[in-house]
Amino acid sequence: MRWRPVLLVSGVVVLLALAGAVAVRAGRSSSPAGPALHLSATAEQWRVHEVNRQLAIALHNNGDVPVHVTRVEPVLPSFDGEAGVDTDAVLPVGGLRVDVPVPYGTGTCATAAASHVVVDARAEGSTVVEHLTLALPDPNPLLDRLLRADCATQRIQQSVTLRFGPWTDAGDSGLRGSLLVERTAAATGTIAVLELDGNVMYALTLPTGTPLATVTAAEPTASVPLTASPGRCDAHALAEIKKPFEFLATVTLDGGDKLITAVPVPDADRKTLDTMLRRICKLPPAG
Repeated sequence: MRWRPVLLVSGVVVLLALAGAVAVRAGRSSSPAGPALHLSATAEQWRVHEVNRQLAIALHNNGDVPVHVTRVEPVLPSFDGEAGVDTDAVLPVGGLRVDVPVPYGTGTCATAAASHVVVDARAEGSTVVEHLTLALPDPNPLLDRLLRADCATQRIQQSVTLRFGPWTDAGDSGLRGSLLVERTAAATGTIAVLELDGNVMYALTLPTGTPLATVTAAEPTASVPLTASPGRCDAHALAEIKKPFEFLATVTLDGGDKLITAVPVPDADRKTLDTMLRRICKLPPAG
């Protein structure tokens, strides 16, 4: 994958099944050890994988015999910390897909070579395990988007710290709190927080007007009052949501591009928010 800087627009970045259409086959000549393997791979990501920072490596069997895969290892030059996984996946014939989740690490924000995966596989009935290299589509819209998101977060963290202030009970209105904005020593210029979004389970009420907060060398800290309240009260939504505590902030650094990052929500804040939602929605306690 080759990374090219692209503007990241304001809004919630929804990372769904984005994968290139190009598939590169890897195989071998037929031999007494078994038939040739013809596999291809794409990288995808579903909501369940977002939470754990995983990719779904979609393996396709383009040959005429089932294939057993025992290990999948991503090689992602634009990311650090990707890891291989052992698996016991059987790829049926006919190009049918089997997804194997793998960690993809953290974006390096540097131009790098195209990505690929290394797969250990054998044809059904054969004892010979082959070490196959399968190219991923390049350019790759999904990997490019994940890289842009990581790079935006890194740029923001170098210049400003965002966190929620203490919460106080506001009765039926929810919780009163604040967004605390603190300029770092490495920052240059003016940092502005333009927006802070709630999510499906938690609505945020904030002051009107843009920006919400601005910090400079002369005024390096700011506090934005807010109220958090239930966005939905049905138990099904609470059970199914994958990122109940994701609150995305839109930030500009010295008048530059809009960048988006998630405000950290430590365990104590998560428990406080969850308790408030269950109290107002009359849902049973967690656990």
